[in-house]
Amino acid sequence: MDMSLFMLKINNKFLLPFYSALTLSLLFFVAPAPAQIAEDALLVGRLQIAGTARVQGLAGTGYALGGDASAAYLNPAGLGFYNRSSVVFTPNFNYVGTTTNYEGTSADAFMTRFNVSNFGIIINNTKDDVIPSDFRGGSFGITYNAVNTIDYDYNYGPADNLPLSIIDEFVAQSNGIPISEIDNNIDDGQFIGFPEAAYFNFLINPDPATGNTYIASIPAEVTTRQEGDLTEKSRLSQWNFAYGGNYKDMIYFGATVGFRNFSYLRENEYRETYNYPQEYIDNDLTFFPVDDQLSIQQVDYVQLNETLRIDGSGINASLGIIYRPIEAFTIGLNYQTPTFYSLTNEEYFDLFSRVLGIQESDTSEAYDIGVDEGDGLVRGNRIVSDYSLTAPSRLGAGLAYFFEKYGFITADIEYVNFTNSRFSTSENFSLSDVNEDVDRIYKPVVNYRVGGELRLDMFRLRAGYAMNQDPTNFTGDQLNRDRRTISAGVGIYSSQFFADLTVSNTQYESDFPPYLNYDGIYYPQEIRNTQAMLTLGFNF
Repeated sequence: MDMSLFMLKINNKFLLPFYSALTLSLLFFVAPAPAQIAEDALLVGRLQIAGTARVQGLAGTGYALGGDASAAYLNPAGLGFYNRSSVVFTPNFNYVGTTTNYEGTSADAFMTRFNVSNFGIIINNTKDDVIPSDFRGGSFGITYNAVNTIDYDYNYGPADNLPLSIIDEFVAQSNGIPISEIDNNIDDGQFIGFPEAAYFNFLINPDPATGNTYIASIPAEVTTRQEGDLTEKSRLSQWNFAYGGNYKDMIYFGATVGFRNFSYLRENEYRETYNYPQEYIDNDLTFFPVDDQLSIQQVDYVQLNETLRIDGSGINASLGIIYRPIEAFTIGLNYQTPTFYSLTNEEYFDLFSRVLGIQESDTSEAYDIGVDEGDGLVRGNRIVSDYSLTAPSRLGAGLAYFFEKYGFITADIEYVNFTNSRFSTSENFSLSDVNEDVDRIYKPVVNYRVGGELRLDMFRLRAGYAMNQDPTNFTGDQLNRDRRTISAGVGIYSSQFFADLTVSNTQYESDFPPYLNYDGIYYPQEIRNTQAMLTLGFNF
């Protein structure tokens, strides 16, 4: 690094104009991080229970049922059961509670949100019973379903007196890179990642003995205080254009074309301060000589802000059949093709620090040489990458038994092979490593659901249970990532109007990284999602 650049770093009043003049940017990566892209397979492939309040009261069970707008999404053959047209609308009140454990500290958070789970219209064209025909007609449906919603906003920490620092991570990611390469990247305004950003902020320094290994700007005996805030918001929805037909009131068949929309936002703010031994404070000790003029005295704080956005759309199709061998029993089968997504990934980070340095010519005064957040937000360039994802197909089967006019019991089973997720791109980087990650960290799953409905004249009582298996294959992972849902609901029905109210609770364990790290350091969370939804429907 030349001396003019060095002096500009020393004097903060010139720092922001210098950024503007050279358009320096703190880039996260020139291409999306493979680990994060591999996780996209879960964001768009691991679906929640979806549909009307009636079906969600059965914990999502519906492969062998008909006469509900959810059939357009679950098994379009169920549209063949309709004998009148209908419109439905399902608002949803969502409560999400999280418990985050971070280095011995536990923090609880909760959020409430209002969403729309489902709405649609079913147009029926069934033949009257007096008309002789084996083909009894069918129904066309246009429906909307929210199939995966994430809405988390939580904090982690504070945890104090920790031996490791994010600066240690910067050292690990920088080791092996010649200092000349980092210098050139900074001089050219090409902050490719953490190494350049940390070096520019005086958080790491080259080892004079090697030139390609680095030393943290804090002594080994310094401990850290760490905390942060993380927000995750995701919305995956599907528009269904479906038709279901009826043959002899025995065989019901159908097809759906589904169009998906996906958006995801992750914003993480990580903060770290330092506990120095008393001798450093009392004696103004310096730690590391940057050159023959400057030494590091103290790092006060580091703050890392990371932002990730993913947006895209997808398309799939479903083919379904329901067979009624006897009046009281139905068997359903549905195949959903792979979903073909076109996605755009946008990410960047900002790094702030306050580092004090001592000039050898005047050791009585410490200079603020870090990039201090108080001087203004310096936002890195956005790295935008386009790629395609093929999410796995889904094969589902269901059974239902009807007790005449008193109700029914039903059960579903579903197979999804997440190792079939595949990424591709036409840009100038390869995603072959990402597909290898998919093969390594994912596995096939079998999900199952059971539910029942009791009919009392115009009233309905429902309950259900669902188990969605964990599709990850992490060796030694002690977390229970299976998603378990319990639901219960009530309904009231008349010839022209119906209303269903359902409350469901889903619980599972997950984890998160406080920042991108080489060592795979993740911290556990418990997540509880309670939903209350009301479906209003009108027959015509």
